[in-house]
Amino acid sequence: MRTLYSSLSHHKSLSNDQIVNYSGIHKDIVEYRIHRLNAMKLVFNNNNEISLVMAGLDAMALKTLAKRNIILAIGRSLGIGKESDVFEAVTETGETRAIKFFRIGRISFRQVRRKRSFLKDQSANEWLLVNTEAAAREYRALQMLKNTGVKIPTPYFRAMHSIVLKRIDDGMRLVDIKKLDDPRSILSKILDDVKVAYENNVINCDLSEYNILVDTKNNTWIIDWPQYVTKAHPNAHYLIRRDIYNIVNFFNRRFHLEIDWKLAAKRVSKESI
Repeated sequence: MRTLYSSLSHHKSLSNDQIVNYSGIHKDIVEYRIHRLNAMKLVFNNNNEISLVMAGLDAMALKTLAKRNIILAIGRSLGIGKESDVFEAVTETGETRAIKFFRIGRISFRQVRRKRSFLKDQSANEWLLVNTEAAAREYRALQMLKNTGVKIPTPYFRAMHSIVLKRIDDGMRLVDIKKLDDPRSILSKILDDVKVAYENNVINCDLSEYNILVDTKNNTWIIDWPQYVTKAHPNAHYLIRRDIYNIVNFFNRRFHLEIDWKLAAKRVSKESI
């Protein structure tokens, strides 16, 4: 499978002979392994054109995480979204983690292209590369933010299209919360984190009620960053304003606040006005 993965940027599929040539493994062994992998639905064999599928990429990521002693076991699902699946995991020392597997493109390719500038000219058949790149981007963003004070899930390791993260206990998506004791305070915490992230050259670009968690201690967590950009992005000014507008507008609608989003943007940065 690693030969198939390493050739993704150049080939959508490989023949048995190509795999033999690229891997240096004997033809009989290659044919046997392809047969086994196809039976387990980790690769797809179409008239001797072998391609890696998402389940195969999952298996490769899990093997890497286990080999490096990042996780010992994987558990129940913590959430299934439009662009990712999250599962609980445990380490050898008994610590709990979350593993996020990217699933971009599962719903709508056109919508993904519109929201994800890093896709460039990739076709709809290249989802394995798209998801690997998304994981790499989010991991970079989390690394940039992990020592800034912004409340994010701590990143521990990335393997292919997956990231091992700190598990946020008792977190509930903002969109699923109908009542808050002090919504102004919660919004203030979110804006403070947006401000610190911006000061550290990170703009989320997709901030909304769907990617913010609120835990039982009223801590707020911004959990999705694969679409982040820096201030150097040509549309950075527009994107930070859009993030602020979206979250302020949600609080105004859901919790009947009357907050001027432009004043909120000025609080984050005068550059955003």
